[in-house]
Amino acid sequence: MENTSPRKVWMGKLALPASLCLLLLILSLPMPGLSSAGQIVLAILAMAVLLWITEALAYPISALLIVGLMTLLLGLVPDSETGAVLGTNKAIGLAMKGFSSTGIVMISGALVMAAAMQATGLDRRIALAILSRVRPDTSAILAGCLSIGVVLAFLIPSPTGRTAVQVPILTGVISTLGLSDKSRLAAILMIGAAQVSTVWNVGIMTASVHNVAGLELMAEHSGFSITWGRWLLYAAPWSLLMTIILFFILRRAISGHDLNGHHGDTTLYQAQPEWEPAQKRLATYTGLLLMLWIMEGIVHHVSVPASMLSMSVCLLLPGIGVFEGWKDVEKRLPWGVIVMFGVSISLGQQLVSTGAAGWLAEVFFSSLDLQSMSLVLLILVMTLFTTILHLGFASAMSLTVTLIPIFLALADSLPESMKVNGASLVLLQLFAISFGMILPVNAPQNMLAYSTGSFDTKTFARIGIQLTAASLMLFVLFAMSWWRWIGLLS
Repeated sequence: MENTSPRKVWMGKLALPASLCLLLLILSLPMPGLSSAGQIVLAILAMAVLLWITEALAYPISALLIVGLMTLLLGLVPDSETGAVLGTNKAIGLAMKGFSSTGIVMISGALVMAAAMQATGLDRRIALAILSRVRPDTSAILAGCLSIGVVLAFLIPSPTGRTAVQVPILTGVISTLGLSDKSRLAAILMIGAAQVSTVWNVGIMTASVHNVAGLELMAEHSGFSITWGRWLLYAAPWSLLMTIILFFILRRAISGHDLNGHHGDTTLYQAQPEWEPAQKRLATYTGLLLMLWIMEGIVHHVSVPASMLSMSVCLLLPGIGVFEGWKDVEKRLPWGVIVMFGVSISLGQQLVSTGAAGWLAEVFFSSLDLQSMSLVLLILVMTLFTTILHLGFASAMSLTVTLIPIFLALADSLPESMKVNGASLVLLQLFAISFGMILPVNAPQNMLAYSTGSFDTKTFARIGIQLTAASLMLFVLFAMSWWRWIGLLS
């Protein structure tokens, strides 16, 4: 049983009443231009972020608290303009709306795939194959983990899907090395798998669906378009440098926790048992799933969530599946992660639909004299705002729908001398929407890695804050150099 430090217990006891006080404070403040529903959702967001950072409550419990508050406050508090009451039946539908999203389908399917890897032992088989080619050294294993993430970013148009492929393999690597799944190396490898997926969401247009969605909004507004290769030219160098920076951040975090000669049972590298039927079926399904993802839009039009759902069903069916029965599946799935992710999507959706996110952005930018800012400073301010707002979103898609229209309007209001860079500024913010690196709830790939139990929120946040700071600095550096040299900025 894990020991809880007195400091953590003390902070946990204070954080819950403090978050409720913060909720009441925001509800009582005058916020002109924001509806009562928007103010309620904004208050719940502030409370939730405090709970997530302090871990005063377990994620699933905080998710249920969010659902309860949204249901009661949105359902019973009269509208500030019309005086109408929404009702709790409609409010609970809004609070649970995230469970009908494609994102929840994707993460649930990914968790089934990961459970299948563990149930059949295919993750261990793949781990042994990797370890036979990578020396059992901390730096080599870490570099191999990040390299896999980079390669998969070109093949799989989903950060969750990429992380779902890596997590069970890394679990097998840790097991084969004879280390605990809660060891320092396990924590760093799992965090690395999630963060490298996030970094390459920027570098490749097809690495995440929110990139395509943002480009569609830009095309509708101003006719802006960009090819896959041009996107790669703009963003891949940034992602490549960030991957190197990520390696050194993770290597520093694991300093003092090297393998120290503990390399597990090396005889396992030399011979592997015969393939079991379930392993063969799972390997076939995995290969077919990867091909479906790669060929989407080229050969077929089956979306990533739809293909993930279909494969998950195949894995669960008797005869052609890989599980012994539903009880075998039930004990392997982290149900709390699914609950937390669904509620987080709902909260992000309500931030959009109530106008709370838009109001927050307008208040922030109206307080700044954007007209007098240099181009580089404007990019820094916009990117910093996008990064901060991402703390309240579990979905880059929701953040894209919220922010891109606002940034398009902002670009239209720029002085004539800067309007030539308007579309480029919006494109850079589409890159920055991927910066969900600080909290596990900021991205589904983070939640998937968190579901392994190898690390806590504070460990993830400590590395995420360093990576985010490096991302912002590299953004500024690229705005002063690379993006000017290749003509993205003038």
